[in-house]
Amino acid sequence: MRKKIISILICILLGTTSILVLEAKSMTAEETVIRTYESVHSPLTRGYTNITVDQAWELVTNTSNGMQRPIDVRYDSEWITAHIDTPAPENPHHWPSLQNGVQLSEFMEAYQGKEIILYCKTGGRSKAAAELLVQNNFDGIIYNMLGGIDAWVLAGYPTIPNSPPDTPQINGDENGKPGQEYQYTFTTTDIDGDGISYYVNWSDNTPDQLVGPFDSGEAITLSHTWSEKGTYTIKAKAKDRYNAESDWAYLSVTMPCSYDTPIHRYLELLFQRFPHAFPILRHLMGY
Repeated sequence: MRKKIISILICILLGTTSILVLEAKSMTAEETVIRTYESVHSPLTRGYTNITVDQAWELVTNTSNGMQRPIDVRYDSEWITAHIDTPAPENPHHWPSLQNGVQLSEFMEAYQGKEIILYCKTGGRSKAAAELLVQNNFDGIIYNMLGGIDAWVLAGYPTIPNSPPDTPQINGDENGKPGQEYQYTFTTTDIDGDGISYYVNWSDNTPDQLVGPFDSGEAITLSHTWSEKGTYTIKAKAKDRYNAESDWAYLSVTMPCSYDTPIHRYLELLFQRFPHAFPILRHLMGY
């Protein structure tokens, strides 16, 4: 009886092996590797899901299934040259060396509870990043794109180099008085979601300003005082973390004459006492 059971088990094992061999012959080398890997590492035990580039494309081009943010974990030089190009709002974000724990806490805070698609060049670094996130109890859905950007390109899907920020917008008073402080707001966005810094030139003798970085889309406010009458042009441009720069934005500002005679000092006091009186005179004198 025991010999019969052993014989039956051997036949079952041989039959299963034959089926696997026949199935493997009908698949490409890439499909065989993927199928073998997935059979050994089930999603239930590893905490993330391997997907093909075709599945990744389907996810990021169909917002009806939710929003999946592609996360590139390659080095800066790789990202600048080319990263996957996906329709907004699911543009990829760059978190270089996440697999090594770089900015891990910031990443966990930014993407906790969200769906992400990790990718690198061929799949090794994204797999390591996925495992690291699982180990640190990432509370979201993790997809690992098998084959990385190499498989993405091979499948004919689009890539794009790093893009500079959009040209900034400048908002604030376009007329004023010398010696008085004015506030101006600067804002722009970066399609890649990179942090943004601003160069600001006030068109007078004060030094140029470099401020930032700030989040993409975040409005910042700067103050400035012109000491002399004249017309000035505020210039501003934005740059991302890779030093890709936007075009210049411009705003013309006019500082009327600064009056310093007894009659003008008297009129200033009069305007202060009666702020809504003499509108035509106030306009002509730049108040």
